[in-house]
Amino acid sequence: MNTMKRSFQSRLVVALAALLVLVVLWGRGEGPGGVVVHAAAPAATSEVNQVPAAGSTVGAGTPVSFTVTVTLSGGQASALTIQLSGDSNIINRTLTCTSSSNGNADVVGWGGAPSCMWNGPINPGTFTFVFGGDMSGSIGDAVPNASSVVCNDTNSTNTCSDEASGDKVALADANGDVGPVTAGSAPAATSEVDQVPPGGSTVAAGTHVTYTATVTLATGQAQALAVQLKNEPNIGNRTLTCTSISNGNADAQSSTASPFCKWEGPVVAGTFTFVFEGDVAAAIGDAVPDAASVVCSDTALPNGCADEASGVKVALADANNDVGPLALRPPPAVTSEVNQLPAGGSIVTYGTHVVYTATVTLSAPQAQALTIQLRGDSDITNRALTCVSSSNGVAVSKSTVGAPSCKWNGPLFGGTFTYVFSGDIGGPVGDAVPHFLSVVCTDTNSSNSCDDEVDGDRVALADANGDVGPLLMPMSKIVMLPMLARD
Repeated sequence: MNTMKRSFQSRLVVALAALLVLVVLWGRGEGPGGVVVHAAAPAATSEVNQVPAAGSTVGAGTPVSFTVTVTLSGGQASALTIQLSGDSNIINRTLTCTSSSNGNADVVGWGGAPSCMWNGPINPGTFTFVFGGDMSGSIGDAVPNASSVVCNDTNSTNTCSDEASGDKVALADANGDVGPVTAGSAPAATSEVDQVPPGGSTVAAGTHVTYTATVTLATGQAQALAVQLKNEPNIGNRTLTCTSISNGNADAQSSTASPFCKWEGPVVAGTFTFVFEGDVAAAIGDAVPDAASVVCSDTALPNGCADEASGVKVALADANNDVGPLALRPPPAVTSEVNQLPAGGSIVTYGTHVVYTATVTLSAPQAQALTIQLRGDSDITNRALTCVSSSNGVAVSKSTVGAPSCKWNGPLFGGTFTYVFSGDIGGPVGDAVPHFLSVVCTDTNSSNSCDDEVDGDRVALADANGDVGPLLMPMSKIVMLPMLARD
């Protein structure tokens, strides 16, 4: 009896030991004799999208993202994990995973091969996996890759790497946008930007400003090269020219927004000259330094450096510090009235004396010279001109030729300026006011002329009482005498 009992116990121990081995092997995905067993692959289809797309060349630091959309057509008892190969040159990683039928992933891991796991049981539906980060260098192809799979996660470890091949389905890329991306480098460039008029100046509206950026590329590069300057919306009537000693004229350029010029790669070492100019409509800011004022490897479309990563940009420099803001100077603080004798519209004869009296009131002092100028009709001869001011004395210079003018050197006090121009009529005389030559101006170059001043320094002379106008000559009459017959 004892012998039979011991025999039964021995067989029980052997059976339990065999069962334990089976349990261990099953947990490892193996059956008796080391045969691999699995829970079956998920009933899943997928599509992976990548931005930037395969084949792109971008700057170091460019964000890259992978969006994996998995559709599960049948439920399963085990956990479901989506896993993507994670390139070591993707840093500052983020990962979010949601499902239309199973909510957010229970476990998210963005290190190594990033993965998301939903604990079972799993309902059919759509699973969205979004992995992103910044490129610290070039990256390889994520699909096809042994690590880029969706799997039946039999041990709920949030990885498919320890699952049997029969529990995995490879992620797919039907539209072919997943693949290697090359990280470009910044140009080996130095630069100098010059500005005329220099930063810190006070100018009038309409003043022409010019920026000249000289860029030296020490070594050639395969990528395109672009030079770009900060956008200043208060610069109008823009022009842009770009040339290179070694690479010819720019292949693409734009003077709108942040003006830029681009030379297609490959680009050889040499000097690149970028000249941007326009008219100042209002006060403008500093162009250098500014995040938009750069030379860059232009790796992407559209052209220019605005859409490039910081890793492919080099800031434009201003070693001599002539680049800077321009303040806007107001026009002269003047009002005026012009009177004419004889009055406009009169019919006059040859030799009639005509007099124009312009009374200008300066309501505020100014540092610059002030010039009063009137349209001078070519049919006015024997000209005379006198100019005095209640607060600034007699004009320091005057000219009766062309458009007669008087100038008072600055600084000037506020007060009244009286300008009297006269002469004799030698033919029909046109209207003097309004006329673009009949103005009072801030004479910035002391030329005793307003013709060379910008619009912002000019104020039109006025004729409130309407007595200024053309002077007409009488019509000649032809008298026909009868012819007498001769005897």
